[in-house]
Amino acid sequence: MQKTELEIKLKKLKTELKKAELIAVSKYSESSEVELAYECGQLHFGENRVSDLEQKAAYFKEKNHDYVKWHFIGHLQSNKVRELLKIPNLYAIHSVDSVRLLEELLKREHDFKGKNLKIFFQVNTSHEDAKSGFESMDELKKALRILQTRGDSKLKIEGLMTMGAIRTDDVKKAAVKSFSELRAIRDLLLTEFKLPHLKLSMGMSGDYKEALSEGADYIRIGSLIFK
Repeated sequence: MQKTELEIKLKKLKTELKKAELIAVSKYSESSEVELAYECGQLHFGENRVSDLEQKAAYFKEKNHDYVKWHFIGHLQSNKVRELLKIPNLYAIHSVDSVRLLEELLKREHDFKGKNLKIFFQVNTSHEDAKSGFESMDELKKALRILQTRGDSKLKIEGLMTMGAIRTDDVKKAAVKSFSELRAIRDLLLTEFKLPHLKLSMGMSGDYKEALSEGADYIRIGSLIFK
């Protein structure tokens, strides 16, 4: 892909997203392609696998691309927590889907060398068995309470994350339902926990417009950028 073409794609998306932050999902792209997007001014990138993120982060570190902000957006296994936290320029984890995983992150947080790490709790608002995420409000509140009471922790609550349904006859309608439910959960938690903010990470290449209409703060887009 030519740099000019990539610049046009990114500019168009950022104009459309307005205040929402664009996370360029680079999981199917080579490090050199991601570097090209970085040179076009894109700083936020999302990866699904710890091993792939390690590789790209090492490439960027070698090139002294120190302003990159890595977002981990895939399912995170407990045995991969230590490796993930050691990755330079790790900015956020969008897929904390259980109290157990949160506790493992807190246990290993000394491996994170940055100042603060943004944490999103993944909520399964599509209620599909194939997806991870909190489904119990009690468990979600427990996780939020744990993190909120750890004032000295580097892990900071940033918001909630979800994905729209895949196995459905009307993807866009199902996406709106999932995103609307996440927004309602966010509003409830804001009131109950007296939080100043909780941001919403939702929307991908096929349903980002629906996510925007429901107030998304972070949009995760891959194929519209790199394909």
